[in-house]
Amino acid sequence: MTVNAAPALETGMHGGESLIPAPRWLGLLDTVAIAILNISLIAQVLLIFSSTILRSYTNSPLIVGAAETAHAFLVTISFLGGAVSYSRGNFVAITFLSDRMPLRLRPFLAALVEWTVILVTALVGYYSIPLVISNVEETTIVLGISYVWMTVPITLGCALFVLHAAVRLSRLPVPAIVAAAFIPALAVALFLMSQDALGQNVHALYVTLAGMFLLQLILGIPIGFILATTGIVCVLSSQSADMVAVVMNAQRGSDGFILLALPFFIFAGFIMDRADIGSRIVNLIVALIGHVRGGLLQVMVVGCYLGSCISGSKAADMAMIGIPMSKQLEEEGYPAPERAAVLAAAAAMSESVPPSIALILIGSATGISTGALFIAGVLPAATLAIFQMLLIRVRASMFGWKPRPRAPLSRVISTGRSAFFPLLLPVILIGGIVGGLGTPTEVSTFAVLYGLLLGLLYRKFTLASFWQTMTNASMLNGMVFFTVSMATVFSWALTLEGVTASLADFVSHFGPTGFLLSVIVIFVLVGAVLESFVTIIILAPLLMPVAMSLHVDPLHYGIVMAEAFGIGVVLPPIGIALYVACKITGARVEPTSRILLWYLSVLVIGLFVLVAFPSITTILPSLLNVKG
Repeated sequence: MTVNAAPALETGMHGGESLIPAPRWLGLLDTVAIAILNISLIAQVLLIFSSTILRSYTNSPLIVGAAETAHAFLVTISFLGGAVSYSRGNFVAITFLSDRMPLRLRPFLAALVEWTVILVTALVGYYSIPLVISNVEETTIVLGISYVWMTVPITLGCALFVLHAAVRLSRLPVPAIVAAAFIPALAVALFLMSQDALGQNVHALYVTLAGMFLLQLILGIPIGFILATTGIVCVLSSQSADMVAVVMNAQRGSDGFILLALPFFIFAGFIMDRADIGSRIVNLIVALIGHVRGGLLQVMVVGCYLGSCISGSKAADMAMIGIPMSKQLEEEGYPAPERAAVLAAAAAMSESVPPSIALILIGSATGISTGALFIAGVLPAATLAIFQMLLIRVRASMFGWKPRPRAPLSRVISTGRSAFFPLLLPVILIGGIVGGLGTPTEVSTFAVLYGLLLGLLYRKFTLASFWQTMTNASMLNGMVFFTVSMATVFSWALTLEGVTASLADFVSHFGPTGFLLSVIVIFVLVGAVLESFVTIIILAPLLMPVAMSLHVDPLHYGIVMAEAFGIGVVLPPIGIALYVACKITGARVEPTSRILLWYLSVLVIGLFVLVAFPSITTILPSLLNVKG
């Protein structure tokens, strides 16, 4: 889940304030960066799409080597896109506590964030230069692409990060800038003095890392930079590697052909939103089940399930269904907190609905077949949806929510025609994977082009609106991939220190059922603090060997993990998706949180049912002969 939750630092305030425009020269740099990102995005989609279509007819090196362009593209998204995305306030931070601090402290907190960004990106950018130099002579095997292009975006992106942070810092009150500068300066000085001692005392190092992490979280530092600073301190304290190795692991975090599915499905989600696909799906579901008890809330659950089959992005799913549904629910008298709670819980439920971004990352991080995860996630999400819909039915009776009149057959037919082509997309996606027509990455390009075709058919796109859609996708991709790169550094650092091995050893003693229950607890709690994609990169590969040693089906492990993530990211009071649901529906967080606990309770019960009956997860892959 992503949300503009990072501080709007130009004003010294947290998210929700309008950002002051950047200087013209910096705006020009951003414009160039956005052009590079957008053109690269559409070019990469067309390249992979073409290679998929032509694969059966030619053995051209260009087609065979298409995957070699992925790394340079993803690194560019991570750092160049990350820098521009950060400048627009798109980075995720937990501001629940910092937002409640006195107003006079907020410029200081804003300055502290900017100093942290400058320190981290200047350090990474500086040590990327030796890597650029060492890559000059290296090229890819098929296309001969210089490895310089895998590293230069890190240097340029970090420079752009520093420029933006410095400009935003200059707009804050001077006392706040000076006072905030003492914190990182003091932290660096203390680290240099105690570096050797921390390396020799593991327990002191662990306490220091945990304290750093929690303090930065409380202060509202964006998640990506918390992971970066903690990982860097861990590596340098243990002296097990140097800063060049840190940069190499940040670069490695954006490598892998399967990861291309992530920006492509995010892009497809924005296209579907622009094409107004959600309202067509909503209208059909309302016509079909709007007349049952709590019908419109039931529509929201089913709509989120079907919407998730199209975009894969939780934010896009919530907006696609929540925006058209919220107005209808308000007209029918459903209270705003109830609307927000159902939307948030439905988003949690849909975490395993293909083509979920969480499933793509689980497949990339663990080696489990992403296509098999897509198929395995269909019934578990439906099971949780049924539990949620049963609770809605009970609450509808308790509070006297009256159903709508049954829609006439003519309306069902007309809305069915309108929604036919949008609902054909999930069939194409899943059918393409199951039928062996392409990998999830290759099929994701069909989603992009099919969505664009629908947008043109429905006359929702102009050249300007399409460019803006690409820009929105590039900004979200930048935030996601920069954070994934920093999560890779964090995970690698903890692995070097043996922290991850100790956790894996601890949970391995619980037995298969106890292990899965511990996975639920860990990922719900960690998912409430960190984004699901961050948690996946850090913990999914760590616990995979434990699952295998306990003979837990890898597909079952992945789906239980994904659904636990979903619950975590809406868990009050800091679950990020909760705030998105409240923003969409106009509800207040506090009353929504109280109602949401009812819905989360039944989702947890449903998750326990999945643990008890693994066949719910494995039956479809078995029937279709798809292996994890």
